[in-house]
Amino acid sequence: MKQLKDYNLYVLKRILPMAIIFFSFQFLIRLSFIIWEFQNIEITFFEIVKLFFISSWFDLTTFSFFLIPYILYLISLPYKFHLGKIDRILTKICYFILIYLLTYDVVAEWIFWDEFNVRYNFIAVDYLIYTDEVLANIWQSYPVIWLLIAIALFSLAIFYLIKNLLLLNLSKKIFYFRSRLAHGLIYSFLTISLFLASDPHHSEISINNHVNEIAKNGIFSLFSAFRNNELNYDKFYLTSYKDKNLPHIQDLLNKNKDKIIFTSEDKNDITRLIPGNDKEQKKNVIVVMIESFSADFMDKFGGKTFGKGLTPNLDKLADESLFFTKFYATGTRTVRGMEAITLGIPPTPGRSIVKRKNNENLASIGFVFKDRDYDTKFIYGGYGYFDNMNYFYENNGFDIIDRAKFTKEEQTFANAWGLCDEDLFNKTIKEANKSYQDNQKFMYMVMTTSNHRPYTFPKNDANIPTKGGKRPAGIRYTDYAIGKFLEKAKKQDWFNDTVFVFIADHTAGSAGRLELTEEKYHIPLLIYSPSFIKANKFNRLTSQIDFAPTLLGLLNFSYYSRFYGQDVLNDKDYKPHSFIGTYQKIGYKKDGILTILKPKKTFAQYDEDGNLLSDVNEKLLLETISYYNHASGWRENFKKINTKSHP
Repeated sequence: MKQLKDYNLYVLKRILPMAIIFFSFQFLIRLSFIIWEFQNIEITFFEIVKLFFISSWFDLTTFSFFLIPYILYLISLPYKFHLGKIDRILTKICYFILIYLLTYDVVAEWIFWDEFNVRYNFIAVDYLIYTDEVLANIWQSYPVIWLLIAIALFSLAIFYLIKNLLLLNLSKKIFYFRSRLAHGLIYSFLTISLFLASDPHHSEISINNHVNEIAKNGIFSLFSAFRNNELNYDKFYLTSYKDKNLPHIQDLLNKNKDKIIFTSEDKNDITRLIPGNDKEQKKNVIVVMIESFSADFMDKFGGKTFGKGLTPNLDKLADESLFFTKFYATGTRTVRGMEAITLGIPPTPGRSIVKRKNNENLASIGFVFKDRDYDTKFIYGGYGYFDNMNYFYENNGFDIIDRAKFTKEEQTFANAWGLCDEDLFNKTIKEANKSYQDNQKFMYMVMTTSNHRPYTFPKNDANIPTKGGKRPAGIRYTDYAIGKFLEKAKKQDWFNDTVFVFIADHTAGSAGRLELTEEKYHIPLLIYSPSFIKANKFNRLTSQIDFAPTLLGLLNFSYYSRFYGQDVLNDKDYKPHSFIGTYQKIGYKKDGILTILKPKKTFAQYDEDGNLLSDVNEKLLLETISYYNHASGWRENFKKINTKSHP
């Protein structure tokens, strides 16, 4: 027992410099985030103390895992080599590697924070999976070589300062293997205990989202996101409240009782017949999903973020379109936008349905058009294996045209994420001409990429920097490419018979002061067809999940629906609402109140000014639970309707 005690003390002395280095790095990055975000956070002295206490727990848990290789090394190293020349060299190498990794992590976390205003999350996990695109993106966006050299030099400087402090005041003793093994077992028990006691939600110490993110440990958050890619709704979220009855999902969706016909008396079955108002208008449809395009990039919304003058084409188009001024994305990723636009479903916890298993043959907008013999295509300038996009669209009513199907002549410029938007739009026009020549109506989902770091583009006559480098250049080029696209489309024979939709997949950044900040999900929606749709503004609150039924309503389609969204133009009893979420928190905004459901079966409600409500609005809480509880069963509730999708 005494030898075990002596060995524990011996190991503690060996790892103490490691601990000092690790915790110093974590303290400094956390302090720097506080300073950087100081104007966006409101934090009391007590919350600062709580922040550093909670964060230290995460740091300790993370550090315990960092130590595992070194602990195993000490256990397996025969005692006669302890503190010998080889041991000292290997220990110094371990210390240098630790310093290098921590320095690298600090730089990476700062880059990630600058882009998303959060610690590592699902996005970082996806970046680890799709290495080709991500590494190319990083290489094209940052001076990688210089950063790596700077990291190496900084690490060497820190190592040089502390190398003589390693293994000080340690005398060589005989520690038998059984003592070392016993220490290893104790260490394993403590590490596992720390891990089990470290719940990511312990970081939620404030209503200010920036504070909660700073309280996290980035490395811990990365592995936590990797583990929790799909959350079981029944296990983690509210399914009831104070034994009160949830409103039936049919009652929530049936806002036009004299018109909509549900096909089942089962109140949990959302299948319903949506009859058109008049003769069906079999127009061509091109839906352009614009990468990372916040509403306030446009002058029409004030151009608040980067100033005015970046979107002359879209601003002009807004005056000629059915323009939705209070339209909100459901999530923070491209696949979330695709999910909402294609399926009309709220953002269920975990990763998007686009990336989940068993996501084939769902009740998508693609099948509604395909059942009318439309040529339906998903057109993308990148490689559609990324984020499982090709598989999702191919199995939900669309043919695939991604970069692999562009000829060499059609590829004039590409970066890490794919071909430039001009190449994408030129291909779209070619495909439309083919369909038109075959006397076939077409419906295309077109996904852009240029408004994404590294923001590089081909030469253009708008004097937009071809090397890009910053978001304003991306915004300008995206707007420029859209202008060119419509200019060419107007010369085509099918133009007057086509509805063009310009809709963002999500905003450029969703992190805000609150847990979920609605304004951070504000995106533009423009529906343009000068010979068919009268220019107008729709100024009521609308969700991305309302897009599909609203578009189909404009076309007067009669169809069977399982969309959770509604036709906001024709449902006379439509109550303005929006659905927003991250991969863990899911929200529902209605009547000026934002209700947020959180893991561990908790919730919060905020008023229009962002104040936390102390008195629960039970009606809206129950509505929120009902929507998300039902949507969580999408595999059972949202399969493609077996009956023909139009009467």
